[in-house]
Amino acid sequence: MTAHSLPLLGRRVLVTGGHRRLGRAVALDLAAAGADIAVHHRHAGEEAMAVAQEIRALGRRAVVLQAELTEPARVAALLAHVSGFLGGLDLVVACAASYEPTPVEHLSAADLDRVLTCNARAPIDLVLQARPLLQASPDGRAVIFGDLAGVVPLRGYLAHSMAKAALHAGVQALAAELAPHIVVNAVVPGAVLRPADMRDDAWARVQNAVPMSGLLEHDPEAGVAAIVQAVRHLATCSRFVTGALHRVDGGRSARW
Repeated sequence: MTAHSLPLLGRRVLVTGGHRRLGRAVALDLAAAGADIAVHHRHAGEEAMAVAQEIRALGRRAVVLQAELTEPARVAALLAHVSGFLGGLDLVVACAASYEPTPVEHLSAADLDRVLTCNARAPIDLVLQARPLLQASPDGRAVIFGDLAGVVPLRGYLAHSMAKAALHAGVQALAAELAPHIVVNAVVPGAVLRPADMRDDAWARVQNAVPMSGLLEHDPEAGVAAIVQAVRHLATCSRFVTGALHRVDGGRSARW
């Protein structure tokens, strides 16, 4: 294999939420590009182990690690284990997040705190705690998963929308604060994977609002593939690209 076919050969990567959905797709793609992967999960050890087995089948190293990312002490322990197994850390991909409706009729301060902690504070804290490891790398980077709801608020998801908007601001602030040693960017997905609790008719309405939704009719995985390609791009492109919020939404945010 050449460096061109394996652009991430030898890179040491932590993927949070790497056991399912977009996190799983990203972990497997980065491994296929040559990276060794630490697969994080919160309460899904069997799924994470299955992903690790697929990574090892590609000839790469893989380790499965459990942690509650809203607890700073657990994050510190997670990073110590990652560094111990991989011998350092070059890239953090923060996919782990929650996605829960918070209707304003029942929204409490506790709900706001919980969702903001999980979706805004935890990813930023992860990168801050990983800072010494990423600074020691010759090409330290972080790719954080935002959400289109942080650009255009999603009705019924006030707390989630607030949290993702705050996260986007945090990505840009981190990029400025940690330059030039660490590159920080975000992928901002639109509706590329159907939420588990969404009905067929609701999902159809969401897709009808996406200008490029026709692609999904021919290839249901086209949206996931686009997200994966965006992460790989941000993991390999010029370090001059930092603080970017890379929207991958099929043109949804371009339509009023």
